[in-house]
Amino acid sequence: MTVDERPCWVGTKRKTNPKTNNEGFSVLKLSKEFARNTSIHGLKFIAQDHTSLLERIFWIILFLVGLFFALFFAWNLWDNWVQSPVLITIQTVNYPIKSYPFPAVTICSVNKVSTRALGEWMATEEAKDFKVNEIRRILEIMSTGLNWVENEGEFAVLGPLLLKANISSNDNKYEKLMKKLSPNCSKTIVFCSWEGLEEDCADLFVTQTADDGCCCSFNSVIIQRDSDTYLNNQQNRLRHARTSGVQAGLTVLLDAELDDYNVTSSSIDGFKVSIQDPMDFPQTSRKGFLASPGFQINAAVTGYTQRADDKLRVIDLKKRLCTTSQEITLKYFKNYTRPYCQLDCLTRFFLAECFCVPYYFPEAKKEIDSNVCYCPDVCTTVWYKSEISTGTFPNSVWEYPPTVIDRPEFRNMNKSDLKIYAKKNFVKLNVYFQWVTGLCYIMKERTTWSDFLSATGGLLGLGFGFSIISAAEIFYFFLVRWCFRWYQSKKQEPPSSPPVPKLIHVRPFATSAPASITGDNYMISQSQMDADLALVDSKIKANIEQNLSPTCNCNNPLLRR
Repeated sequence: MTVDERPCWVGTKRKTNPKTNNEGFSVLKLSKEFARNTSIHGLKFIAQDHTSLLERIFWIILFLVGLFFALFFAWNLWDNWVQSPVLITIQTVNYPIKSYPFPAVTICSVNKVSTRALGEWMATEEAKDFKVNEIRRILEIMSTGLNWVENEGEFAVLGPLLLKANISSNDNKYEKLMKKLSPNCSKTIVFCSWEGLEEDCADLFVTQTADDGCCCSFNSVIIQRDSDTYLNNQQNRLRHARTSGVQAGLTVLLDAELDDYNVTSSSIDGFKVSIQDPMDFPQTSRKGFLASPGFQINAAVTGYTQRADDKLRVIDLKKRLCTTSQEITLKYFKNYTRPYCQLDCLTRFFLAECFCVPYYFPEAKKEIDSNVCYCPDVCTTVWYKSEISTGTFPNSVWEYPPTVIDRPEFRNMNKSDLKIYAKKNFVKLNVYFQWVTGLCYIMKERTTWSDFLSATGGLLGLGFGFSIISAAEIFYFFLVRWCFRWYQSKKQEPPSSPPVPKLIHVRPFATSAPASITGDNYMISQSQMDADLALVDSKIKANIEQNLSPTCNCNNPLLRR
C-alpha cells in the first residue's frame, strides 16, 4: 500500500487593497526616503538597500564627524559674539587735530599753603581763635591727605576749632579758605602764550579745585556748585590747535616761589602737571608728571579719538563696556565722563561711611544711598598721550619777556639777580601737538545677524552640506508629506476588514485500507474520502465568493477542481 506522506495545507489570505495600506504612513519609510533624496551629504549612502553594514557604519561616523565639526565652530562663533560683541578698529591714522579740542592742562603747585597768604589770613577776625601751628596742622590734613589724625586727642582739639570758626567741608567755606591760602594763579603763572602769541594769563587759566588741591586749569570745562547739583560750566569756549609744533601750542612760565612754601604735598619742589580731556575731572595727584624749577619741559601730545556706531545702543551695557550720551545719569554732574562718575561714586561712599566729603568733592545736601557704582568709559571720547622731554632752563643768553621783567616782584632785579632767581624758581612748560593728525578708532558691532548667518551657513555647508534647501527638505518630508499621507490613510481606510479563515489541514491518506492504525495514518473508506473532498471544495468556493484567494501547498490531484 502506497501512502503519500506529503501533508496538504489549504490556506486563505485576504486580498490586499493598496489604497488602504498604512506603510506610507510609516516614519521609518519616510526617513529612508528622505535620506535617499536629501541634499545633506552622506545620508543617501546610509539608506541605500544594498549597502553593507561596514559601509553604513563608515558613513554614519563620517556624517557625525562633519556634524560635530560644523556645530563646534558655529558654537564658538556664537559664544565669541555673545561674550565680546564690540569690535574696535582703526578708522584712520590721518584724523585732523582740528576735529577735537586741545587738551586741558592742569598745573598744581606742590605747595598747598602760601606763607604770605596764611599770614594775611591770620590777621583777620575769622582766625582769631587759631594758633599758627593748629591751622597749619588742619590744612596739612585737609589739603594733602598725609599724616592723618591717628588719635582721639588730636581730633578732639582740632574738630571744635573748625566748628567754632564755622568752617566745614560740607559747605563751600572750607573751599573758599583753601583758595585764599593756596598759591594764587596770577602769582604762579608769570607768562603765557598761545599759538606763538602772548596772551593775558587770566584769560587762559582759571582756578579749579582738583584731587591735588587748588590748581590752575587751561582749556578745561570747570565744574561749579549750585544749590543742589554740581554743574558743568560750558561758558568757556574750548580751544583747538590749527597745526602742530611748539609755536602752535601753549607756552607758560611758572614761578615756584620756593620761599613761600608752607605746607607741601610732596618732597620735591615745583609742580605737578596733568594733560587730559577738557571734559574730564583733573586727577593730577595720580596721573600728573613733575615739573621742577630750573628745567624746561616739553610735552609733545598725540591725540586719539574714538567714535561709536549708533547701533551699539542695542548691545547690553555690561557687554558693550562703554556708555553713550544720556545713558547713565549722575547725581552731582550734568555730563557723564568716567572721572566724574568715579567722583560721584566716591561721594556716595564717603557720605555712607564717613558722613562727610573732601572739600573738592560735590556738595552733598541730600540723602545718598550707597549703591555700587558702575563707571564705564564713554564710547565716543578723546584721550591724549604725552612724550615728555626736559632740559636745563634758562641758559645764559635767554631773553626774558618784557611782561616778566615788568612784574612788580622782578622790577627791581637786575639781569644777574633775575637769572639766579629763575634758576631756582622758574619752570618753562610747552604743551603742543606732535603731529598734525591723530588716530581715530571706530567702535562697532563685532558681528551682525547677517554676518553670523553667513559664517554659520558656511560652517554647516562645509561640515555636512546643510543649507536652506536642506531645512526645506526636512520640513517637507517630516511635516508636509507625513501629514498628507496620514490624512490619506485615514480617508481611504475601509470601515472593517473581513475575518481571515482558519487553515485546513488534510492529513495523508492511503489508497487501500491498512490492516491497522499506526501513528498519524489511519484507514478511510471511499465514501468518507469523497465526503471530505466535497467539504473542502465547498469551503474553497465560499472563500472565492468572499474575494479570498485559496492557497495549497499540496500537489495531490484529488484536491484539484
